[in-house]
Amino acid sequence: MIRIFRCSDYIEAHLVEGLLRERGIDTFLQGAMLQGGLGELPALGHLAIMIDEADRTAAQLVIDAYERGELKIDESQDE
Repeated sequence: MIRIFRCSDYIEAHLVEGLLRERGIDTFLQGAMLQGGLGELPALGHLAIMIDEADRTAAQLVIDAYERGELKIDESQDE
């Protein structure tokens, strides 16, 4: 497995992980179990999304689109 994305916080980690899984890319969230051990310390950057090497290109396309803001939820679609 390779690291494809370092997350700024737990919420972002699960958001990006969900975007990847939605597109059929298996993920592993490295550092997720550290969250409870950190307590109230503001620990950032300890989470990383890991994927299989074979999924690198597809995953990078998703992450690039996420970082450009192309995967935002359009609230007007809910109406």
